[in-house]
Amino acid sequence: MRLILIRFLLVFPLSIFLSCEEIPIVIADPVIPDSEKVVLIEELTGASCPNCPKGSAAIENILTKFPGRVAVVGIHGDFLSNPTAKSKYDFRHPKAKSLENWFQPWFGKPSASINRVKDENDMIMIDIPELWQAAVENELLKPHQMNLLLDTKFNAVTRKLDLEIAAIPLTDLAGSYNISIFLTESDIIDAQSNGAVIIDAYNHRHVLRDMMTKFDGDNFGSDLKKDAIIKKNYTYTLPIEPTGLWNPEKMEVVVMISRATPTDVSVVQTAYKKVVN
Repeated sequence: MRLILIRFLLVFPLSIFLSCEEIPIVIADPVIPDSEKVVLIEELTGASCPNCPKGSAAIENILTKFPGRVAVVGIHGDFLSNPTAKSKYDFRHPKAKSLENWFQPWFGKPSASINRVKDENDMIMIDIPELWQAAVENELLKPHQMNLLLDTKFNAVTRKLDLEIAAIPLTDLAGSYNISIFLTESDIIDAQSNGAVIIDAYNHRHVLRDMMTKFDGDNFGSDLKKDAIIKKNYTYTLPIEPTGLWNPEKMEVVVMISRATPTDVSVVQTAYKKVVN
């Protein structure tokens, strides 16, 4: 009996040693939260545009009706975008001018693109503000094809903005795609033409200040696969202006993923986030 016990004590630890194996730890990809479909409005506007306050009012009504579902970029390019006689600021920017030309043809301001979708006449811009809401509603009814998540980190000392982007297609997306990243600023109080008069203290919102990509976007990828996570990182240092513009507390990042084919430049998904959370 004693001999059997000794043999058991010798064999048992050995069996434990022989049965121990390294178990691999599987680390899953991070889960990107589901997001709702967000529609992008790109409005051609200007401080010297007498009809543009009507466009701004239409956009604010849309934002109120669809909270969290619409992003806006106000493009101050060339036409009627010069400062008024009472203006303190000049909102024009080279990339805004390039975008304004890229959207040709259009026939006046205000004019807006809704997700860069072409109409039956192959035009992207809609120059009747009363039609913008219906176009937004139509886009919101279309299938949601991509989740898009943004994370912003802003260093108040260096004024450096770090932007992390993660996207996950919800279906296979054939073709080529671009990413465009807009920096906008709101609640800028300055002059604005309104009919035959000038409003001295007009609230300019969603003003395009610059882009973190080329004006027509950077390459995002081709033939995107369902559930395949795509990550991008961008950085930008906000200028310091004695005028008080470039206020990070009033700025947003707007990210757009769009198709990039000769016949289709429509937006797949948009996301936006405050520079300072």
